[in-house]
Amino acid sequence: MVSSNSCVVRTSPFSFKVSSRFPSVIKNLSTLYPASLLSTLGTADFNVSIDMPYVSTIPLFRRALFTLDGFAPFTRGPSNHSHALLEWGMNWCVSKYGADRLIIHAACVAKKHKAILLSGDSGSGKSTLSCALMNESYRLLTDELTLVNLEDSSVTPFVRPISLKDKAIDVIQRRYPFAVMGLVAHNTHKGTVSHCRPSDLSWSTMMEPAEIRGIVFPKYSASTTDIEVSRISSLDSFMKLLEQAFNIHILGSKAIHILQQICERTPAYEITYSDTQRAIDFVNELYESDD
Repeated sequence: MVSSNSCVVRTSPFSFKVSSRFPSVIKNLSTLYPASLLSTLGTADFNVSIDMPYVSTIPLFRRALFTLDGFAPFTRGPSNHSHALLEWGMNWCVSKYGADRLIIHAACVAKKHKAILLSGDSGSGKSTLSCALMNESYRLLTDELTLVNLEDSSVTPFVRPISLKDKAIDVIQRRYPFAVMGLVAHNTHKGTVSHCRPSDLSWSTMMEPAEIRGIVFPKYSASTTDIEVSRISSLDSFMKLLEQAFNIHILGSKAIHILQQICERTPAYEITYSDTQRAIDFVNELYESDD
């Protein structure tokens, strides 16, 4: 059980104590996370809140502000975006302060302990593809932030709801009517946004690391009639992932060396597609070719 205005979200390897005066925030957490990971008591790595901002002493009732220990990293937004703002804020906390691992802006899925990294800019389709793969029996390791261990280059799962935007919401709901979706936030700076709850398999294996065995840079293009696949060099793969590594400038040479090792031993591909099934088939073939 959680209260109507606060709860502790015990994800791994980071936990969050969330407080909010907006009932939709806690309600959405109860939809997107297992009850076993939500509690009313205890401490957490990050103390965050979504509340009404104030001008002097006057509350702005239709606005919401995300804070970490009282610090606001973002500008205030509409109160009906509060549940989405929380998820974005939780990602910001880890990307800013999770300095013990290399953090790559990428989704990651796995079967057993073999992982496929899906990296690309916002709008590339990586979240949609990772969500589809999760619903095709892969386990989700992460939607946004791939955490790479600096000792053995394994990926530490950071299982969180998958952020879907605009047409991707309909794509997933049509293909997987059993998928559990959170509240919808309309007209955000990212478009219409809803989050998909990770699968039971993903939650039950969230403590099990995996090794990156394939790298895919997906790009969705409605004008593409067939999937286009290009294998790229380890140098190109390294340079692309280097651009997506949030904290490599902080971690220094050890992180650069780990990323270089991953790219040198791991096949990497660019794919352009319009048919989600063709992209799924490609990832399946990539996974099976590693056996």
